[in-house]
Amino acid sequence: MERSASDLLIVMPVYNEETAIVRVVTEWVAELSRHHISWSLLLIDDGSRDGTPHAIDALASEFGSRVQVVHQKNRGHGQSCLRGYRAAIERGFAYVMQIDSDWQCDPRFFGELWSRRHTFDVIYGRRVRRDDGRRRQFASFVLKLLVRLRTGARCVDPNVPYRLMRTSVLPLAIDRIPADFFLANVALAVLLARESQLRHGTVPIHFRNRDGGSPSVRLGQFVFRARQLSRQLGQLGAAPMAQ
Repeated sequence: MERSASDLLIVMPVYNEETAIVRVVTEWVAELSRHHISWSLLLIDDGSRDGTPHAIDALASEFGSRVQVVHQKNRGHGQSCLRGYRAAIERGFAYVMQIDSDWQCDPRFFGELWSRRHTFDVIYGRRVRRDDGRRRQFASFVLKLLVRLRTGARCVDPNVPYRLMRTSVLPLAIDRIPADFFLANVALAVLLARESQLRHGTVPIHFRNRDGGSPSVRLGQFVFRARQLSRQLGQLGAAPMAQ
């Protein structure tokens, strides 16, 4: 990919979201177009097995160069995010924002995040209202507690997909995330939280219920994945800080 003088790269990992992806991309393009900024939307197809690849190729044709597509073998949500973050660094974007492709990330709150970009280096959406059920809310609570106990990091919501980051801060962390870390965005939140010079902010958001597809971690796998994450966080917590 060529280097860019654009302000913002939106990174959207996509996996088996044929029922939602057209709706999601269309509403985000409409919202981003309201603001006087230069932006690109990068759709990373993580080895989808349904009609998603065809749908996102059609979206790229419809919206032109602002909507770009990468197809890859399945690597998992977190590693797909890291690929997008690295693309933002390599292409010289000033900011990178990650959102999910399942319709939960409401674009109405983007303007508030963007307006605070000069005040903070990292801004997370804080899910003050959630439509995805109490079990998902409980899973987020357990994750936050686990992160605090295993790493000491104070993260408001370490796995929230709605996050805007100054691209220049990412090299402090992303190369220190192991390739097998299955929730790489959690690792990124922890490592950035441990960088005392960074300014962290939040914006309250409404997190909608997903439209089709399935979560990357199903509730039936929760206990196994929690144990795996606990081990990985322990290793991450022991890692040396960047100098």
